[in-house]
Amino acid sequence: MDKCNENPLQTNKVPFDPGWNDPPKFSYNAQQTTPNRPRNFLNKRVAFPLSGTGSSPAPIAPINLPPLPMPTMTLPQIQNNSKNETEDIAIDSESILKEVKNMLLQFVDSGELGSKANDIRKRIDVMEDMWLNGKLNKDIQIRMKELACALCNDQPTKADEIHKSLMVDHVSAVCTWMSGVKQLIHHCIARSELLNIDKQESND
Repeated sequence: MDKCNENPLQTNKVPFDPGWNDPPKFSYNAQQTTPNRPRNFLNKRVAFPLSGTGSSPAPIAPINLPPLPMPTMTLPQIQNNSKNETEDIAIDSESILKEVKNMLLQFVDSGELGSKANDIRKRIDVMEDMWLNGKLNKDIQIRMKELACALCNDQPTKADEIHKSLMVDHVSAVCTWMSGVKQLIHHCIARSELLNIDKQESND
């Protein structure tokens, strides 16, 4: 009876090599391995929330900056006091014209100007005609007297400065005849330079 309890699989174990087509043997007691955790994909896109879903960010309030101060430019005030004062002076216009013309013509009649003398005389006649017809104001008349006196006093540089100021301030009134006066000024400047050279040579 004892032999009946024997398990033939236990007693009659026949060792054999598994064939090439035998199924593999699994070990059920093996420690189960935890499945690999999925990796975090950092390159996945996040869906943009649709309008009405979720909380939208609060709008940024505009920053109110104070307005920049605008620079104020003040234009310089031009003072014409000298001209206004000149217009207020009572002068004898015809007497001044006679003096100016005589002083200028003495250079023309000196014979040093050559062929330029006739053109300069014509320019002086134009000045006289405009003077008598009231086309030259008091400021021009007074400056012309100062110019003629500077030439007579051997101050051609001063006369040239007066000539330039007249051309700047009253060009429309003096442009037709001032070229003749300019030739007189240049003649006097050249003569003054020659006299200075003669003085230096005589001193040597």
